[in-house]
Amino acid sequence: MSDEKKISLENLEDFLVEDDERPSSLNFRDLWNLVVLNFRWFVLSVLLCILLAGAYLYWARPSVTIVGKMQLKESKKESGLSAGLAALTSSIPFGLGSSLGAATNGEVETEIIKSTLLVRDVVNDLGLHTSYRLRKWGRSRLLYQDQPVNVTLDPVHLQWLDKKLPLTVHLIKLNIHKTADGYEVEGQLKKNKDEFDLPSQTFAKLPATVKTAVGALTITENTGLTPEQQELYQEGYTLTVTIVPPMIAANAFLANLEIEPATKKSSTILNISLIDESVLRGIDFINRLVEVYNRRSNDDKKEELMKTDAFVNERLAKVDAELGSTDADWEQFKTKFHITDPQVDAQQAMSMKSGYETKLVEIGAQLQIVDYLSDYVNNPANRYALIPSSVGLDKTSSAGSLTEKYNEMVLERNRLLKSVSEQSPQVQLITKTLDDMYPSVQAAFRQVRQAVNLQRQSVEREYNKYMSRVGNAPGMERAMTDIGRQRNIKQGVYLVMLQKREETAMELANVSEKGKLIDETQVDPASVKPKKKIVLLAAVFLGSLIPLCILFLLSLLRSCVATMADLQKLTTLPIVGEIPRNGYDDAVRNLRTQLLQTLKPEQKVILVASNDAGDGKTFIAKQLAGSLTTIGKEAIYMDCDLRKQHTPAHPADILAGKAFAAELKKAVSENDYVVLDSPALGAYADANQLAAFADVTVYVVKAGQTRKSVVSALNKDSRLPDVHIVFNAIDMTKNKFKLYY
Repeated sequence: MSDEKKISLENLEDFLVEDDERPSSLNFRDLWNLVVLNFRWFVLSVLLCILLAGAYLYWARPSVTIVGKMQLKESKKESGLSAGLAALTSSIPFGLGSSLGAATNGEVETEIIKSTLLVRDVVNDLGLHTSYRLRKWGRSRLLYQDQPVNVTLDPVHLQWLDKKLPLTVHLIKLNIHKTADGYEVEGQLKKNKDEFDLPSQTFAKLPATVKTAVGALTITENTGLTPEQQELYQEGYTLTVTIVPPMIAANAFLANLEIEPATKKSSTILNISLIDESVLRGIDFINRLVEVYNRRSNDDKKEELMKTDAFVNERLAKVDAELGSTDADWEQFKTKFHITDPQVDAQQAMSMKSGYETKLVEIGAQLQIVDYLSDYVNNPANRYALIPSSVGLDKTSSAGSLTEKYNEMVLERNRLLKSVSEQSPQVQLITKTLDDMYPSVQAAFRQVRQAVNLQRQSVEREYNKYMSRVGNAPGMERAMTDIGRQRNIKQGVYLVMLQKREETAMELANVSEKGKLIDETQVDPASVKPKKKIVLLAAVFLGSLIPLCILFLLSLLRSCVATMADLQKLTTLPIVGEIPRNGYDDAVRNLRTQLLQTLKPEQKVILVASNDAGDGKTFIAKQLAGSLTTIGKEAIYMDCDLRKQHTPAHPADILAGKAFAAELKKAVSENDYVVLDSPALGAYADANQLAAFADVTVYVVKAGQTRKSVVSALNKDSRLPDVHIVFNAIDMTKNKFKLYY
């Protein structure tokens, strides 16, 4: 033993610690030893985890993130021509010269792009409601545009599948197996939780038709395959085709679709990302999503402009007729009274009223336009049509804002009618809302007319006040003034309508895409899953961690002393010997040497004890006594274990009697050392009797048998004198002991 393990009786108390103060967890060396001793289990665990990781990588469905960047174009308030015409009519109130466009709201446009109806159009355009999976070697691989056949369901039945949602969900699944004889087709039709098998059919060639309860499926060859792809399918294949309602497929894509502003400061640049299994499908989806968004935006814009154009043309025809009648009256009046310039004589008198007359002209034109709009609104034929809000109404007024909301509902109703009937709940709900808003719109136009009329009356009062100053003027001048005012009103309305027609024609001709991709749609390399390196590293880590945790837990749960490290953790008592099962001669000599170094001259009686029978105390006692005699010491072995086969009556009393004490005293006087072999401490009290005669105790701890709690209790046990521990029965054939020794 090393000098570090030599503990004398004087400094023994300095090493005694409470049991709860000793370290209970394994240190780094213990962990390393644990790995080395059980490296086979670690290797097996790592290989098993790598095998499982390989299986996961083989069967797991890959996923990638496809990203695109779209710019939202802000609609211009006015074009160049529109701005020029607006300057000419700047005196006309109620925003008659304003444009129909409005600034783009990034958040609103994001919600529009992510709407289910828009994504459903993308699904229908690309046929994403039908998926193809090639089954081979126990795995299935998604095919997109490289599938050997195409399976289609007619649009009418596809629309019918959507109409049955959400109460009834239909799903069609076909298994197409190509052999040398043709095509074998079988499948199932799922209706909610019910599943119905389709009749198995065989076709010698394609195209072919498979009839189902929800429509006929047409199977055709994919003519877009390259020669290399066609060669792959020559020997046969097994293809699984799944058809779901387009709305279900749209919701599935929406769950993996993310749209967010590229920066916090700007909402006109949007990042579009999609997580999908197929790179090509993801790229096509984002590109088509932008196309459909632009198409629907342009359709809505064109519809509104065409409604405005029809209204303006209708008003122009009517105003043109009225203007012709006013011009005829003017011509007849001048011819009748032979008047050339009626204002020459009354120029000074009419200077004050001219300003109010101009206002009357403006208000008259405004009132005329409001009347036209009121007639349009009150016409039953226009009940669910767009109201030309950009003609004669200020968008900031209550009537203007209410008209914009009404037009938004009309556009939404028209959009829904493209895909559903008027009896659908969505359309009925919007129709009811329009019916509720219609009286409010009519009332708003009435209020506008009343306000304009009140304004006109106020101006007329001021106008009449100045007209009284020219009372001496000929009555024909007043008549000429009335005719001229009506003529100017008609001309003003006609010019405004001409301006609006040109603006509408220009906007209709210049309708452009509302959004465009400013960066090529591509794959995010960091998003590819599963990541092989990470999965394999995780497998190696888990393969190492699992056995380590199991072995660590088993070591914590082990109740017996297994190694010298266990013994050193449990006690601070001196360990004077380590006896292996085989080749123990040198170990006994080492025990003798260690023990003699710690014994004082007056310590002659050595008690050899253990907790249980079979720990090897008798063997240790005999070997120790014999070893002492080999170096010239007078030593005697006394077998005090009276609990063997022939147990005398009251053995404890015998050991406590005077006869035994006298015999022991005699042995001590005749020998240098007396080695006492005691019974097991855990079962009998005999050892306690012998402890009274002993000077030192050699306590035998057997590897793999003596409980840890017994060793821990020795630190506080004062019944045994000067305890020294011997670690016995070490099996050197086991790896764990080879490592320690």
